[in-house]
Amino acid sequence: MILHGLLPAVLLGMAIAHAEIKVAVTVDDLPHHGPLPDGVSRQDIAKKMLKAFEKHHVPEVYGFINAGKYEETNVSYEVLKLWRDSGYPLGNHTYRHGDLNEVSLAEFKREIDQNEPLLAKLSAGLEWKYFRYPFLREGDSLEKRNAIRSYLKEKGYTIAQVTIDFEDWSWNAPYARCKKSGDLKTIAWLEETFLRNAGDMLERAEKASRGLFKKAISHVLLLHIGAFDAEMLDRLLSLYERAGVRFISLSQAGRDEIYSIDPALPARYGSEFIFQVMNSRGLSLKDIGLERYSGYPQRELSEACR
Repeated sequence: MILHGLLPAVLLGMAIAHAEIKVAVTVDDLPHHGPLPDGVSRQDIAKKMLKAFEKHHVPEVYGFINAGKYEETNVSYEVLKLWRDSGYPLGNHTYRHGDLNEVSLAEFKREIDQNEPLLAKLSAGLEWKYFRYPFLREGDSLEKRNAIRSYLKEKGYTIAQVTIDFEDWSWNAPYARCKKSGDLKTIAWLEETFLRNAGDMLERAEKASRGLFKKAISHVLLLHIGAFDAEMLDRLLSLYERAGVRFISLSQAGRDEIYSIDPALPARYGSEFIFQVMNSRGLSLKDIGLERYSGYPQRELSEACR
C-alpha cells in the first residue's frame, strides 16, 4: 500500500509496496534553529533528538553546523559537544547560513572557510568534509554554481544532497507560539499535519526516484534542530519504519551512483536533488509519475496561534 496522505493513525502497520526504502538522516542548522518554547532549552532539544536517534538505531546522523551561531552563546558549544559526544559527526553548512544567491563568490567561500576551525576542533576521528548548501541553493547562475562546486572539490568536500524535504522547519515557530498560548487543539493539528506531510514526501520521493532513475535509490532526509522536530522525531522515525524504511549512513547513501550526476542547472530556488535532475533533463512532474503537491499547509502554519 502507498501512504497517500492518510492520517497517521491509519498509517500504523502499513508499508509502501516496495520491499525496503533506504534513508540517511541529516540535521541542519546546528547548534540551534527556530524559537524556543517556554521551558525548553537548546540542550533539551539536542538531547531529545539524540535519544530518538539512539532508540531507532539511526547511524551517522550528520549535524550541519553554522559556527557563527556558536560565537553568539556558550550554550551553542554545549549543543555541539552533546552531538559529538553521542558519536555523531558534524558537517559544514557555512559560517552564518549565507545564501549563495545573495552574496558574492568570495564571501560564500569565506563562509565555508570560517566554519572549518570549529569543525576540525570538534571532529577528531570523524570525517567532517561534507557540505550542505544553505536553503539548498547551489547558485542562480552557472558561474556561481560551477565556481563553488570547484572550490568544494579542491578542498575535499562531498556535497550532501537531499531527496526528502517536507519543510519540517516551518512547524517550529507555530509550535512555540501555540505552547505559549496553551492552544492544545492547534498543537494536535500541528502534530497531525507534520506526520502527514512527512509521509507524503517520503512517498513522493520514492515514487519520483523510481520514475526518474528507474530504480530504488538511497535517499537523504533533511531535518532541522528545532523544538518541534525534537518533539516529533520519535514518532516520525516510527512512521518511516512502518512504511518500510531502513536507516543508513550518509556515507552509505553517497555511494549511490545517482549522486555522481551534476545537473549543471542554475536555479533561483533550492530543491531536492531528484527535481534538480528532473529539470536538467527537461522533464516534468507528470513525466516521472507525479502531480503537483498541494498538501503542505503553508498559509495555515504561518497563521497558527497568531
